[in-house]
Amino acid sequence: MKVDWVAADWGSTNLRCWAMSESDKILDFAHSDRGMKSIVATGGDFESALLDLIRPWLEPGRKMPVAACGMVGAKQGWIEAPYSVAPCSPTTQRYQAPTHSHEIEVWIHGGIQQPKPADVMRGEETQIAGLLAEGPDYEGLVCLPGTHTKWVTVSQGKIQRFRTYLTGEVFALLSEQSVLKLTLASEGWDRAAFLEGFQSTLERPETLLSECFGLRAEALLNDLEGVVARSRLSGFLLGHEISGVTKEGPKIEAVTLVAADSLMEIYEAALDSIWIYVRTFSTESAILGGLAKGRNT
Repeated sequence: MKVDWVAADWGSTNLRCWAMSESDKILDFAHSDRGMKSIVATGGDFESALLDLIRPWLEPGRKMPVAACGMVGAKQGWIEAPYSVAPCSPTTQRYQAPTHSHEIEVWIHGGIQQPKPADVMRGEETQIAGLLAEGPDYEGLVCLPGTHTKWVTVSQGKIQRFRTYLTGEVFALLSEQSVLKLTLASEGWDRAAFLEGFQSTLERPETLLSECFGLRAEALLNDLEGVVARSRLSGFLLGHEISGVTKEGPKIEAVTLVAADSLMEIYEAALDSIWIYVRTFSTESAILGGLAKGRNT
C-alpha cells in the first residue's frame, strides 16, 4: 500500500484519518477518541495522538503530508488557524503546525467567521469545499447537521452567510442532565412520534419548553414509552430549529444535506414532511473532497 498523503478530520471528541493515494482514493481508515477536548485535558500533545494513529502508514525517510480540518485549528487546538471572513471561498488558507518528528508535515485548514450576526465554523467549510469540488456551480442552501448544526447559503462558489443552531447539544443536555433523563430511552427512534413533535414546534416554536416538560408529565401520568418520548423530544427541537431557518429568508424549496446516516435520516424525514426537496451528500465524501481540493489549490 503506497500512501501519498493523509486526510484528518479532527473534532472536539474524535480524530478520523484516511490514508489516501496519489489519485485521492481511500486506501485505509483509522479513528480514535483523541479529540481536541481529550488532548487538551491530558496536556495537549496533538503530535503524539496523530502519530499513534497513522504510524502504520508512514515510510522511513519520508515526511508524510497530513491535511487536517476541524477543531484542531481552534484556539485550544494544535495551532490557532485564523478565520477567513464570509462571504468567502470555502477553500480556506492552510497553516503549518509545528512538529518535532521528521515523519510528518501537518497542514491545518482555517475556519470561517461571520461578523454579523456573529458566527463561526471550523471543519464545515471544508465539507462545503468538497461539495463544490463535485458541483462547482451549486447555488442554494446547505445543511450540515451535528452537535452544532450549520445552515449555509452558497452562491457564486462562496459561503455567503450561515447560522449555527445548538440543537444537537441541547438534545444531549436535556436527555442526559435534565429531569427528562428519567423519561427518555437511551436509544431508538419512532418516526411517527418524531414527526408529531416536529410539526408541533414548527407551527408554534414558542411552546418548545412547555412541550419538553410535557414529556415528563405524560410519562408520569400516562406511561409514555421512552422511545416515543426520545423521538418526540428530537422532533420538538428540530421543529424549533427549522422554524427559525424558514423565517430568516425566502421560501425554502430545496436543501442539500451533508450528514452521517443517522442524522441524515432524521433531517430528511423532517424536510420531506414539509415538501422541501432534499439532496444528500455523505460527510466522508465532503471532507475528503474538500481536503484534496485544499491541497491542490
